[in-house]
Amino acid sequence: MIRFDDIEQQTEKWFEIKWGKIGGTKSKGLFVNSDTLMIDILSQRMEEYEPEDSFYTHAMERGNELEPFGRDYICKYTGYEFKTTGWLQSEENELLGISPDGITNDNKIAFENKAFGRKKHIECLLSNEIPKENIHQVIHYFTVNPDLEKLFFLAFRPEGVKHFIKEVTLDTVFDIGTKRKPKKMTVEALRDYANELADELLERIKQKEEELKF
Repeated sequence: MIRFDDIEQQTEKWFEIKWGKIGGTKSKGLFVNSDTLMIDILSQRMEEYEPEDSFYTHAMERGNELEPFGRDYICKYTGYEFKTTGWLQSEENELLGISPDGITNDNKIAFENKAFGRKKHIECLLSNEIPKENIHQVIHYFTVNPDLEKLFFLAFRPEGVKHFIKEVTLDTVFDIGTKRKPKKMTVEALRDYANELADELLERIKQKEEELKF
């Protein structure tokens, strides 16, 4: 894994390095039986980087504003020193990368910060579980970084409600199925499966690139 500590998130260089890559927000697409992710990545790889229209919501703005405070909190809570970095690039598969909210110098421990709205935050506290829609992003940390041993998932809400913290290791079990068809696997198994799917996807994309060349 390669760290790009000199790139700041949300800058032009950051958007450029993410071009044609599968980051945390797109990682669920690896597990979906669809060509959507393949077409998205292929379309970017076939052309040079160009800035896309920004899609910036109030929730995203709030999350970016609270992230430094969440990082300070998790550092004090865990005793680890989490550093910011722009991008982690997998050396095993050129498609895979992630922008961590924090990671230790030895790359063994990371943290993901969320700033949920009040309803989702309470749901998190009541269930004591990471929301299903965030599970694949958590798995992606381990997929990109083979040295990662532990991740702290933090739902940070300073409006007078307790924060939600979940510690995730390779032995943690997640259910990525449905209520009717549960599919429980360890993070280690899901990481290995994601890597297999990413390798298959990269092979398909390279084949399509050859077919589509002038």
